[in-house]
Amino acid sequence: MKALIQIYALLLLSSLLMLSMTGCSGTGKKKVISVSELFNKASAYYESKKYLRARETFQEVKDNYPLSKYSTLAKLRIADSYYHEGKYNEAILVYEDFKKLHPTNPIIPYVIFQVGMACFEQILSVDRDQTFTHSAAKQFEHLISRYPSSTYAASAQEKLETCGEKLAQHEFYVGRFYFRSKKYKVALYRFNVLLKDFPLSSLKDKTYLYIGKSHLRLEEKEKAKDAFTYLLQNYPQSEYSSDAQALLSQIK
Repeated sequence: MKALIQIYALLLLSSLLMLSMTGCSGTGKKKVISVSELFNKASAYYESKKYLRARETFQEVKDNYPLSKYSTLAKLRIADSYYHEGKYNEAILVYEDFKKLHPTNPIIPYVIFQVGMACFEQILSVDRDQTFTHSAAKQFEHLISRYPSSTYAASAQEKLETCGEKLAQHEFYVGRFYFRSKKYKVALYRFNVLLKDFPLSSLKDKTYLYIGKSHLRLEEKEKAKDAFTYLLQNYPQSEYSSDAQALLSQIK
């Protein structure tokens, strides 16, 4: 009986020693990392342009510390990493989700601007669909109207003007296409849309020339004269003024 007790005692002691050793070993291998350390690690990846590693680490911050202030920042950085990697549609989805979850966050003007920029970066040439141009302009307009004092408002205004010029160029491209196809009424419609919707466009003088030409082809001489005269009076230094003058002199 005494021997049995001694065996149990030895087994118990052995188990305690094993547990002690295991605990020490585990502590040595797995270091607990704080949320700030994890966020800084992700930020280091981000600054080094290792965007995939950055996203994975920022995601760890969100998953492991969902109630931390760093979780909100991590989500924003995930969107930024997509943007800087050129994955604009993915970036837009995360930015839009951020806006829904944090509508009163002070960083929202930046988020709106970034959504606009993600669309802006995907704008196609003037002879192609301008959906991204319209989407970008919508975001920039919203930012300017909703947050006029934002530090991003000036940049948004600049980009909005670029979008406007691009859309005007597209309208002119379509109008001239119809003009060359001898569909003069449709061409006139597109040229007038350009003048109405984009009054600051650099194409106004050229547009008036084509409006005059279109009216001439339709035998609407008085309207043609008005268009050519307007061009000469308001854009005397235009490269199209000599063409307007020549065509005007031919009208009887």
